[in-house]
Amino acid sequence: MIPTIKYKNLEDEIQWSSVNSRSFAYFILLAAMISCAASFPMQNASENNKASIWFARESSSYFATNADDGRPPVIYGVSVSPSALKTGDPRSEINAFVHDSSGVEMVYADVGNRMNLMLDLDRDGRYTGYCGSNLPPGTYKVTIVAKDRSGNASKDESGRLTIRDPNDLNGNAIEDCLEEQDREDVKVIVLHDGNMSKNDSSTIQFHILPASAMTVSSDELEKIAGTDGVKGIYKDQKLKIANSTDPPSRQSPAVKLSSFGKSSPSGGPSSSASTSIDDPRIERGYTGEGITVALIDTGADSGHESLNDGGKIVAFRDFVNNQTRAYDDNGHGTHCASLIAGGSGIGVAPDARLVVIKVMDRDGACYLSDALKALDYCLENRDRYGIDVVSFSVGGGSPSDSSTVLDDACNKMVAEGLVMCVAAGNSGPGPSSIVIPGDAEQVITVGAIDSSGEIYEMSSRGPTSSGEIKPDLVALGVDVVSALAGSKNAQSSMSGTSMAVPQVAGSAALLLEARPDLDPAGVKRAFLKTADDLGESGLDNIYGYGALNLSRALEEIDSGSPELSAPYLKSANTSVKEAEVGDMVMIEARAIGEIRSINANIKGPDNYQQIAMDDLDENGIYSARWETSFWTAGDYQVTVDMQGKFGEVDSLAVPFHLREKG
Repeated sequence: MIPTIKYKNLEDEIQWSSVNSRSFAYFILLAAMISCAASFPMQNASENNKASIWFARESSSYFATNADDGRPPVIYGVSVSPSALKTGDPRSEINAFVHDSSGVEMVYADVGNRMNLMLDLDRDGRYTGYCGSNLPPGTYKVTIVAKDRSGNASKDESGRLTIRDPNDLNGNAIEDCLEEQDREDVKVIVLHDGNMSKNDSSTIQFHILPASAMTVSSDELEKIAGTDGVKGIYKDQKLKIANSTDPPSRQSPAVKLSSFGKSSPSGGPSSSASTSIDDPRIERGYTGEGITVALIDTGADSGHESLNDGGKIVAFRDFVNNQTRAYDDNGHGTHCASLIAGGSGIGVAPDARLVVIKVMDRDGACYLSDALKALDYCLENRDRYGIDVVSFSVGGGSPSDSSTVLDDACNKMVAEGLVMCVAAGNSGPGPSSIVIPGDAEQVITVGAIDSSGEIYEMSSRGPTSSGEIKPDLVALGVDVVSALAGSKNAQSSMSGTSMAVPQVAGSAALLLEARPDLDPAGVKRAFLKTADDLGESGLDNIYGYGALNLSRALEEIDSGSPELSAPYLKSANTSVKEAEVGDMVMIEARAIGEIRSINANIKGPDNYQQIAMDDLDENGIYSARWETSFWTAGDYQVTVDMQGKFGEVDSLAVPFHLREKG
């Protein structure tokens, strides 16, 4: 229920007051003066001290809890991100800034008169809450309500949140597709809660996700959409290899690798790079021995001398033409395979083994269902061939409604213990151009740079549709020399994020050779924490964490650097073990390391709720408040889930009992 808000002299109704522009303007002016003071040095220490005292007095006066001034709270900076969710998607974050001179007592968000969320003050001065996707499909007005300690209240109705039904055929562009095809059959991916089959040979059942690929008529499609257990229907979209459209330029067989990242004549680093760019294809002592990398691509030419070293390609699976001998009728896969494990000084991990999975045809295209088949193959044969890493230079044209299918599948691969290296895509230079599955959270998304550290113009940029910063990493992707398919020993030059991905995959093989106990999150953490920062300082949507520096990553791994240690939950507890319905219960957790998020999941007899633990004190304790007024008495389990900065997870559970009131 929405709490009752009383105003002075108004006991029976809520009267909404407008934002006091004068108060807000004063606040902005004060902030600007503080900023200017910080930007320009004072003439002497005395003047600086006087200025500091003045600003401290003014700011203290402004933010202090004073007597009622009759003014309502000022609400500004309202955001809902992402603003659209499909049923089953992760939550949306609701943010607002609130100021009131007499002190803010409460801030909450009303979502379409269906859900009320208390917003908690976080470390950045924002009031933040989270809304899940379990609302009925529709567009909801998000109203921010703020109340001060004197009873004055205000509201902001600018926010909107859209919940889409994944079974909505038109919302997934399927009905439009059928109309374009004169209601002919269409290829779709059906997500469901168990086995679902269509009685013909065209149906494909996947193991990586509870999903099926099938070709259906419009009448069948509408029937499937209304079937119990169906969670979503998506168009089986076309995917393409993520390389530039420029044809490969042939080099002589005797060509040698250039020395990337040479210093400028002045002795400093070249171009805009903060350091010389590390070339992972230079011998580092490790060779990838004992590690297997799966390549999902156009195949590989086993006749090229860089790949025909006995036993290098340990398995070949052809989902296009069902051939048994490794081949490549496009050339892209051969170029990538050699960058991973090729001999003749080309490959990053020349002693690594390769499992080559051909899902893309001679034009470098495949369907989403083909990509899912390849991922299934990797999981099913992981133990047989010892697959540790997957190189996946495939992408959709842009994120779409089908993105959750491929993203979820790739995240599942990581959860199963496989390092997933995927391409950011070549849809740049505009923002939000990351292609699927590069927007999957747990994978290592790779962009492309040239030898001077400049971003490749076509390399896709973030953020993702959910607001996440991508790519994670960049690597050499311009004029990269590797094996030329259809030749005995010739080499070619190609550009694109596809060329950067296999170098990261080969580098992952070296890290796993050096530290076999590393999990996928550990590999990702080692790469990102040792990357050369490029572009703007810190993490950004062009270079991510920066350029791959394999040398430094291996050094840190070998040294056992504590900075590469995985974060974890040290403790979790509730303020009491038992309480009455209506009591406020504090949930606390201590986490060690770099943390992305900590949530408390409360599960009881007939209710479930997730609460973000955003409050962090000076002792490193995360906390959240659990208001039990609308909960049922009984036994509960409070589970604290942690997600680390680079995808690490940990969990601790605490039992709890809620008594009837009185």
